[in-house]
Amino acid sequence: MRFLRDAESSVQEVSPVKKYPIAVKLCLLLFLALVVAIVYGVRSSRDARAHRADCYRDNLEKRNSLEPSTATINAELQAIQLDQDVIDQLDGTDDETVIQRRNHMINGVKLKLTKVNKDRAEGQRRAEQIQAEFLSCLAEVK
Repeated sequence: MRFLRDAESSVQEVSPVKKYPIAVKLCLLLFLALVVAIVYGVRSSRDARAHRADCYRDNLEKRNSLEPSTATINAELQAIQLDQDVIDQLDGTDDETVIQRRNHMINGVKLKLTKVNKDRAEGQRRAEQIQAEFLSCLAEVK
């Protein structure tokens, strides 16, 4: 019996790690690949979020730059309204000087309206361009 006990103790148990070294290495490699993929995904997500924030910030700045032109157009429209009020007051007289003044004011109002229409068209074109740039910037994120 003693012989059997010595034989049993002399037989070394082989651990599962030693039996399957390739499987262990493969699992470690897969785990490392998973960690790298997660880190890369988090980083790319953070970069995309930062890029979107830059797009929104630039868009806001560009849209805010349109505000003065809108204020200018509104001021010009108020001036035109005042001129039209004066023209209405001058209507119905036979005095040649008043008629010339009225006609001169009408021509001035026409020029102002032409300028306002051009400014509005330019503002609209610029707003569309800003929107296109914004959408293009957001499309770069994908």
